Amino acid sequence: MKTYFRMLKMIRPYTVQLVLAVVFMIVFSFMSIFSITMISPFLEALFLKDDARTAQVVDQKPGATGLIVQDEAGVAHDSLSPRSEELAGRTPPGTRAETDDERRARYEELKDTLSGLDSLKFKFKDWASRNMLQGTKQEALLRICITFFLLALAKNLSCYIQEVLMVYVGQAVIRDLRNELYLKMTSMPLSFFHKHKAGELISRATNDVMVAQQCVGLSFTKLVKDPIFLIMYLTVALILSWKMTLMALVLMPISLTVIIRIGKKLRHLSHLQQEQMANLTSTLQETVYGIRVVKAFAMEKFENRKFIAQSQALFRQVFRINYTMKASSPLTEQLSMIVALFLLWFGGSKVFTGGIMAPDLFIVFLFMIFSMVRPIKSLGAVNNEIQAGMAAAERIFQVIDTEPETADREAGLRLEKAEGRVEFDHVDFAYIKGEPVLRDIVLKVDPGEVVALVGSSGSGKSTLVDMIPGFYMPDSGRVLVDGHDIRDLNLTALRSNMGIVTQEVILFHDTVLNNIAYGMDDVSLDDVKAAAQAANADEFIARMPNGYDTIIGDRGLKLSGGQRQRISIARAILKNPAILLLDEATSALDTESEHLVQEAIDRLVRNRTTIVIAHRLSTIQNVDRIYLLEKGRVVQVGTHDQLLARGGRYKELYNLQFQR
Repeated sequence: MKTYFRMLKMIRPYTVQLVLAVVFMIVFSFMSIFSITMISPFLEALFLKDDARTAQVVDQKPGATGLIVQDEAGVAHDSLSPRSEELAGRTPPGTRAETDDERRARYEELKDTLSGLDSLKFKFKDWASRNMLQGTKQEALLRICITFFLLALAKNLSCYIQEVLMVYVGQAVIRDLRNELYLKMTSMPLSFFHKHKAGELISRATNDVMVAQQCVGLSFTKLVKDPIFLIMYLTVALILSWKMTLMALVLMPISLTVIIRIGKKLRHLSHLQQEQMANLTSTLQETVYGIRVVKAFAMEKFENRKFIAQSQALFRQVFRINYTMKASSPLTEQLSMIVALFLLWFGGSKVFTGGIMAPDLFIVFLFMIFSMVRPIKSLGAVNNEIQAGMAAAERIFQVIDTEPETADREAGLRLEKAEGRVEFDHVDFAYIKGEPVLRDIVLKVDPGEVVALVGSSGSGKSTLVDMIPGFYMPDSGRVLVDGHDIRDLNLTALRSNMGIVTQEVILFHDTVLNNIAYGMDDVSLDDVKAAAQAANADEFIARMPNGYDTIIGDRGLKLSGGQRQRISIARAILKNPAILLLDEATSALDTESEHLVQEAIDRLVRNRTTIVIAHRLSTIQNVDRIYLLEKGRVVQVGTHDQLLARGGRYKELYNLQFQR
């Protein structure tokens, strides 16, 4: 239940709405109970109004001097006692019936002799007689119908208000939970996303959040309202007949045992369902993102079979959950019905043979007992909903409770304006322990220098660049910016000094303008156009239907690969950073575009620290220094001419590109 209580703690900001909802729940419950108790005066108005002799024979006790009779207040007396005859209102044959005033006087005399439950029953009957049953049958019936209408109106209004308030609280909590999950995800380091599939994280933020809503939505409403109903039904039933009420509670432990056992099974099954849903979402996401590859390799049938198999597995899991969940409600109802029917038979027999209470009150009692079935049944179902919701909530809290692998990005020294000095001091790093990606990296870039990283695929170039903005932290050694270990720096401030063009271009479903100005609020259209011109992008943007206001589609799919790359470069140019990181920045450009962009980069990198990753050695011939990486180690350092003169791996790569 720790997870459930944690969910309930999120309700605290909405305490006012919650308290108001509970108040209206109580009003609704009271009006519902009171409506049922009005059956008694209604029956009296129809059948007993003209009969002043309303005493009922209710029980015959062994060894008693006579029958126990009950007056119209539902209070028992010995029928052979003169006092009983007087109080019960039995009128000897041949005498006139009591008037309402005479009966009222007799009630006042009787009132002082009663106590406990008899007193409560008497007060209700007294109130009904005084307010509901005055006058003729028609007048009494009209008065009761009006009362029923007003009770129903108050009940339905309070029901509507409390449900609206609870919907507000439930949806607000789910909104907060979804926001907290999203904020947590965006604050996690890249290594976190390498350990989790994208579809799994998407499923936790969508499907799991919706399932968790059951914990604070409908289920919480039932947890508050149904116990209120049960308490009120039980209280009235105890007042009417505490012995028969205790008989009704005999099978309660059996019902609770059934509910608890089913709930435990459901929680386990719900965990499996959420995992299966995450797998299905991952497959769907991968297919949509990789549809070009799927079609290129004619793998539609393979992906279809894979998705259908996972969909079938999810179907089986959901079906198992539902047939288990659905068993709870009928089992609980059947157990409750056994008790209610037994009471109907036992109590009805007593009424017929000189029962244990007045017939009209027995009808009210039965209504109370049968009405208890619905909230008991509902509480059985709500336990199942809570178990499923907690399974989803636990998966959400697993992400929220994940400790960041780096220091708080808002903590540390704020590097407001970086000079641009970057240094790697004997850095080692591994994504998986025991499988190093970088080994003893020593590298130094002074402010304004342009440095290139080259090497075979998998040599560690991209990982090295990703460590500069603090996407990853070294396992040993230090990464320094302006002489400060990045572990000691405020990462937000650090990254604000950097412009990054990634190997995989990331664009958003938005306008060209907003994609270039991403992360920058106070920039003019002229500044954006200047950056686009520098990246050789302004010409093709101008040919678009709406120019810079053209929506480029999901991940920029309306653009060619070279166009996406140039918009990404324009974004970095516009930021005007102290440190520029270009990861394969010109790899997707044709020869003409590469030449134009290279000229723009040459102008951009003046007096700016720049680290470039490139496979095309023609783009880095004029840089200050080249670092050649192989298997995570720096194996050669020097200018283009120096490395060619020395021979070795760099010259081999150069010859492969230019001497075919």
